[in-house]
Amino acid sequence: MRLSPIKVQIQKPVFTATLERSIAILLLPHAELTGSIEQELQNNPLLEAEFETPEINADQMNTLINLPSSPVSKTEWEEDNEYEPSSMTNMMTLEDHLFQQLFWEISDPLKRKIGNFIIGNLDKDGFLNLSCEEMGDILNITDIPMIKEVLHSIQNFDPLGIATKNLKECLIVQLRNKPSPSRDLAIRIVEEFLEYLGDRRYSSLTKKLSVPLEDINEAVSLIACLDPKPARNYRPHDPCFYVEPDLYLRKNEAGEYMIETNKSGLPSLKISQTYRNLLKQPHVSNEDRAFIKEKITHAVNFIRSLAQRGETLTAIARYILTRQKEFFEAEESTLVPMTLKDVAEHLERCESTISRAISNKYIDTPQGIFPLKFFFSNNISQQNQGNVSAHTVKQELAQLIEEENKESPLSDQAIQKYFNAKGMNISRRTITKYRQAMNIPASHLRK
Repeated sequence: MRLSPIKVQIQKPVFTATLERSIAILLLPHAELTGSIEQELQNNPLLEAEFETPEINADQMNTLINLPSSPVSKTEWEEDNEYEPSSMTNMMTLEDHLFQQLFWEISDPLKRKIGNFIIGNLDKDGFLNLSCEEMGDILNITDIPMIKEVLHSIQNFDPLGIATKNLKECLIVQLRNKPSPSRDLAIRIVEEFLEYLGDRRYSSLTKKLSVPLEDINEAVSLIACLDPKPARNYRPHDPCFYVEPDLYLRKNEAGEYMIETNKSGLPSLKISQTYRNLLKQPHVSNEDRAFIKEKITHAVNFIRSLAQRGETLTAIARYILTRQKEFFEAEESTLVPMTLKDVAEHLERCESTISRAISNKYIDTPQGIFPLKFFFSNNISQQNQGNVSAHTVKQELAQLIEEENKESPLSDQAIQKYFNAKGMNISRRTITKYRQAMNIPASHLRK
């Protein structure tokens, strides 16, 4: 007897969608959280908003209508090695979009560490102002070919040309992914005669390259279709946008610091009592009963995800306060070195969870409003004195330039020698990068 083949349908685990929603909520800054709640209220008739209600803890939520525990556990919330959130371009920053691609494309932990560093050091246009050797020094990784391999992979992520060092390299990466008869000619024009395009010296290109003007025009048209700033579709068009903090750091009457999440405009949520009562009615059909239970489960998970978001942000803020208390107390602001790994180990969370949590989040403090990322910086080794933060080095660099002789401004090399004499191992390229990040012109422009 011939047996018929058995068709096996592989399904995603039940908690996958819930985990994706939890991570998506964690990514949201306060300004977007209100919209997400409003959308959930519209999509789920069993979820209701109220403005004054006692908080519901996890045990109480699990006992609502005797439902089983939510399929998302703390372990699953933290796990990032199996599941990632679905693409949500309208909610994602450029960094989040790249982190997601990094997860799918690269599995090696060390390569992911390199990738995370690259993505976290892009400038506002999506360019990377660090060489592979500099990244190796900072990350304490000697395998430069591995860093180049990861960098090459990221440059071919969406958007193409991200993490390149300049416009020329950005355009070439995009061209290499364009299947066009004019591609090779366009690459050569970008590599050797990019300045000719700005002046529209196309006739000069025909002489330089010994090709017909028609071919030049086709190559130029191909180049015109490229994006010179790969990050611009993920950055705010108006640089003067309003920042709404996600956290508040305040002192109480006893002089103790208090951390609160921003609840402005966010209603408290509860499960509809009307629908819960319907489950007790004998005339309700099995189909309606299943629908109500499903929506209640979704509502409970949504409320729990909001609570987890607040708990995660508060825990991170408490750690920042502990490590950076001098910054909030001292008149002259200083930061101690602090990395994502430090927080992750202290809170027993994944580094990727911490990275997601602080992305585009702000805290309002007595010193002003700061992005949470502000408190994290690379370590600069200092002989016999431990490490200092990159933020501290930038502050000293700015002060050094402010007090320099204006008739003979300090070059980047002279500034490097100054720091090296203090026992700080800082390269000239790093000095240049810090100076540019603070919008300080080069020495010949400061005269």
